Amino acid sequence: MKRGLFRSFSLPAILALSVILSGCEKAAPVLNSLKEALDREPVEEVVAISPEDIPPPPEPVAMEPIVNKEARVGILGYHDFTEGESNNDMILNIEDFRRQMQAIKDADLPVISMRQFLDWKQGKADIPAECVMITIDDGWKATHTLALDVFKEFGYPFTVFLYKNYIGVGGRSMTHDEIRELAANGGTISSHSLSHRNMSSRGGRSNEAYDKWILEELEESHRFLVENFGDTGAVIKTFAYPYGIYNDRVIELAKEVGYEACFTVNGKKTVWDVEDMEIGRYIVHGTTLANFEPAINFGGGKVTSSGRKLMTATKTEEGETEAPLVTVKPLDGSVIGNRLPLIEVDLSQLTALDVESITMRVSGFGKVPHRYDAATGFVTYQIPQRLRLEQCGVQVSFKHDGNDEYETIGWGFQVKRIADYLSSDATLPGSNEALPPGEETQPENSPTASL
Repeated sequence: MKRGLFRSFSLPAILALSVILSGCEKAAPVLNSLKEALDREPVEEVVAISPEDIPPPPEPVAMEPIVNKEARVGILGYHDFTEGESNNDMILNIEDFRRQMQAIKDADLPVISMRQFLDWKQGKADIPAECVMITIDDGWKATHTLALDVFKEFGYPFTVFLYKNYIGVGGRSMTHDEIRELAANGGTISSHSLSHRNMSSRGGRSNEAYDKWILEELEESHRFLVENFGDTGAVIKTFAYPYGIYNDRVIELAKEVGYEACFTVNGKKTVWDVEDMEIGRYIVHGTTLANFEPAINFGGGKVTSSGRKLMTATKTEEGETEAPLVTVKPLDGSVIGNRLPLIEVDLSQLTALDVESITMRVSGFGKVPHRYDAATGFVTYQIPQRLRLEQCGVQVSFKHDGNDEYETIGWGFQVKRIADYLSSDATLPGSNEALPPGEETQPENSPTASL
């Protein structure tokens, strides 16, 4: 045998072979040869290695966090609360508020904190694909005496936007201790200015004087919060524009002084790449409860798969395309130039339609009083006031074919608000009717109410 042959055997293999052959008289010459060959194998010298000779492990490679840039956040905005009734849109009955918090829970929507929201926007951490954030403006005492108990009940984080001149001044304003208790129970504290004045109103000031005033509203309000509540760890440098009004210069100065984000009252879902200084909120109205449903409605989750099929064109075995059973106007994904569109749904192709089961919901309006025309099978709703959002979503639910379960269809379209500045007979591609004449327009960033 060749010496090299034994190098291919491991010691356990050689021992096993020895045991097998030991009971065989004819195996003795083989065993002797193995022993002689092993005796002739050079023994490698074992070299001791000191700890200093061992190279350090490589530095761990920093991994970028995986952030879902397709996530969407519905940000709710509240003001004041009451145990009774109120004719003020900014005051919400506390039981209505509790029911809304329960609706968020029933919809299985996570509620995220301001810090989670900002970390996602800054690419530092992920958030759920569909979630909600809750904010409250001004600093009314009922935020502590009424709303705080509801937040404790559901365990939801929240943010209060406070303005300095309405903190600890008596009446219905919160005290410092009450604000501290909010911070101790999941509340984030952020700025709502010093004076709660319209920051776009120059008041005859020169450019220099205007900048000085805006900087004071931005910087002093945050400094005051840090001095009085910074030890709670709850103060975060974000800002809510009073009345939702701002301009380009306010945005520039807010960036200059280091605000992480600024919030408006323009109701729309927040996506990852939206401008940090113009983040929209759905301001919930106390008298009508408007804007709550659109804030927590993320579309696809509630639209049934069979409902989607009803709106999808199909192909026959011959390769011909058949129109969908249900068609809508404005078309899904279309761009229209009419801020007062007529919404139409053609259900005429469905059999055994349960007319009483039909419901329609529209972004910004919630459930709306639709009309059904038995002669044509059309469900319609005329938008009663100019749409302020650039995106409008519609959902319609109904029963048909004798089924007990609802079908739900959903679609959306884009509104070109520049249409308000066109003549009354002008239309844009995708518009389903001419612009109504004689309507007044609002600035794009004007508030919907006195907030």
